[in-house]
Amino acid sequence: MNDELTYEQALARLEALAREMESGEVAIDLLATKLKEAQTLLKFCKDKLTKADAEVQKLLAE
Repeated sequence: MNDELTYEQALARLEALAREMESGEVAIDLLATKLKEAQTLLKFCKDKLTKADAEVQKLLAE
């Protein structure tokens, strides 16, 4: 995953992938690839949120 990717960019791409898959317009041959990309983006977003939460908790504890 690109280290310069922002949470907002990752979320927008994830939403676009979800729309594509929900529309039924994704070719079967590409479905696994798009699903793998979505899983990678989900992990990236979750990691970003976890780090942000930890930073907030640390600041609140000070």
